[in-house]
Amino acid sequence: MLDYPQVALDFMNRDHAEFITLRENLLATISAQAPEPDVDTLLNELLAHTHHHFAEEERLMQETGFPPYAMHKSEHERVLADMSARSEHWKQGRNTVALREWLDRDIGDWFVNHVNSMDFVTAGFINAQSGERT
Repeated sequence: MLDYPQVALDFMNRDHAEFITLRENLLATISAQAPEPDVDTLLNELLAHTHHHFAEEERLMQETGFPPYAMHKSEHERVLADMSARSEHWKQGRNTVALREWLDRDIGDWFVNHVNSMDFVTAGFINAQSGERT
């Protein structure tokens, strides 16, 4: 299990937990040598979840005037592009070793770093701005 902090917004904590669950289920499915369509389905779910989560974060960053919005959004765009490319690579080559290594190492490391830095700061800012308006 990945070690990452809770942030100041409940929806982000729920989405982060769901991301981890989807990633872990995908890794377990790959390890169990499940049929490729099962892997495809879970990979699509992880990508869709990530798109939705990023869109919600970006909406709130814009609504609250988060100063480093462009930097955070560009990180989201980079990760979504990588996830989409890796998904397509998987569907074309069906290389379970490469997919497992990417999910385990690259996505795991990225997630922990992203939550510890960008999301932690972003959630604190949004929470503070929301609290000032109520």
